[in-house]
Amino acid sequence: MPFFITQSRISAKALSIEHQDFTPQEQVTGDHFAHAPGRICSKCDRRIAAGQPARRRGDFSWVHDVCPEC
Repeated sequence: MPFFITQSRISAKALSIEHQDFTPQEQVTGDHFAHAPGRICSKCDRRIAAGQPARRRGDFSWVHDVCPEC
């Protein structure tokens, strides 16, 4: 499928929901952080626990969102 056809479908969908009102049940809520339980923080060398916010760095390693060592 050519790119411009796919792009126009995405644009059409975006325009169709641009001014749509969403009920509270339809709205996205909750945790917007990335999580990497069990990975080792490349900054402090400690394990990232489940539920701890994390970030992926440009070199594809993981770090705590707020590192406990720093």
